[in-house]
Amino acid sequence: MSAPVTDPAASAPARADTDGAAGPEGLSPDGAARPAAGPGPARPRRAGWWRRHRLAVVVVVAFLLLAVLAWALSARTSTRPLAPDNPAPDGARAAAQLLSDQGVRVQEATTLAEVGALAGTDSTVLITDPSLLRDDQRTALLSTGADLVVVGATFSNLDAFDGDVTPGGAGSAEPVTARCADPDAAAAGEISFSRGSVSADPGSDAVVCFPVGDDGAGAYAVWERGEQTVRYLADARLLSNAHLAEDGNAALTLRALGHHPDLVWYLPSPLDLGTSVDEPVPALPVRLQLVLAALAAAAVLLALAQGRALGPVVTEVMPVVVRAAETTRGRGRLYRRSRAHGHAAAALRAGTAARLARALGLAHSADADTLLDALTRATGHPAELLRALLYGPPPTDDAGLLALTAALDTLESEVHRS
Repeated sequence: MSAPVTDPAASAPARADTDGAAGPEGLSPDGAARPAAGPGPARPRRAGWWRRHRLAVVVVVAFLLLAVLAWALSARTSTRPLAPDNPAPDGARAAAQLLSDQGVRVQEATTLAEVGALAGTDSTVLITDPSLLRDDQRTALLSTGADLVVVGATFSNLDAFDGDVTPGGAGSAEPVTARCADPDAAAAGEISFSRGSVSADPGSDAVVCFPVGDDGAGAYAVWERGEQTVRYLADARLLSNAHLAEDGNAALTLRALGHHPDLVWYLPSPLDLGTSVDEPVPALPVRLQLVLAALAAAAVLLALAQGRALGPVVTEVMPVVVRAAETTRGRGRLYRRSRAHGHAAAALRAGTAARLARALGLAHSADADTLLDALTRATGHPAELLRALLYGPPPTDDAGLLALTAALDTLESEVHRS
């Protein structure tokens, strides 16, 4: 048999497989693994791995961050005072669970739009922090037609709720009895304390309960507005987990909030700029919108910074000249290290077919059938044999690759000899 194929690109796998100085993870011609040579420099390998996989790493890290963010935003507990999912002493999860056990459906809302979507004439809206609401937002809450329960507005007015009542600073650190005709207050009997109070204005039909002074101020008031009932509790701590079980606090809380089968637990947010309950509910929560906006701004800033750092493209002369033989050996070692028998066989066949076409005077773009017809006439071999040799299935091991190399070399020598 004549010498191996001499084209560097086509014969790289064959030369690499027969070269004694082949790469550390190569295979011998009989298929056995050769002993690994000493490892190369660790830093270049790590740098190459990072260049190949950095996009995947960035995507995975971003996905994990978004998953953590989604988990944090959808956590079942919170730390906000009087939140229905807050188990801390200043939370109100105990009251919410007791109401749920009594058949009341408790739904949390943080915007006026959510209140409008959840509340109706057969529901109650609990307003936990009215100091965060503007007068137009308080008026909008009345337009839902739901009964309202307002807690803790000591330092703000209640004019927007049409009650003709005035909050005050009087209070009591001792238990206070109801002493009024309101059935809810009478059922509670007494509450454990009150920080703040409310008094009825002259001519008002509001009922004030749990008196804390001689001027008619009390800890609780109820008034009617058409078919709506508005209830005001001066001290929001009575609803909290820490004090709900004391005296009649739980009875007053459950009766005031449990008049309807649906309770909208409204936690006002300073970020809510809505003025109407008829506005559409945002597709994403306000907090999530703010987080996504911050992430988008950070991405834009990072892109601008990286864009300025790249600068224009600069061409550079190669510092050394690499000989073709070294390139061929390197490619062969890469093929062997990755066990790319099919890729190596395709390179061998493509190189052989190109040289055969040139030797037979065919155009470089000649198709397979044209080349096989010319080879059949030149060598006398059957077309099926030649097709299997040039276009057959790829080998699966080193032995098959070596056999294919030998057969292709023999075919090329026959054509040259002819």
